[in-house]
Amino acid sequence: QSCSACQENRYQTCSSTTNTCQCPGNSYWNGSMCPLQLFANATCSQIDACRSDLNLSCIMNSYGEFTQCSRGSIYYFRIRKLKHG
Repeated sequence: QSCSACQENRYQTCSSTTNTCQCPGNSYWNGSMCPLQLFANATCSQIDACRSDLNLSCIMNSYGEFTQCSRGSIYYFRIRKLKHG
């Protein structure tokens, strides 16, 4: 979104370098607001929902659905499941 959209949304701020709306640190855009990023083992539904500063990613299950915050690659558990399945 361009910076003009940020003015309508109290959660986002304007980045002067990219001229786009961004959520503050340790938060993510869920489509309507900027909730705080989640910790390990929390249920998540999108790739950027977990604390990246703690090396957490929203991992996928064998169906390609985002499921929970965990360390490592978002595809690790999916690949491992496919190799053993």
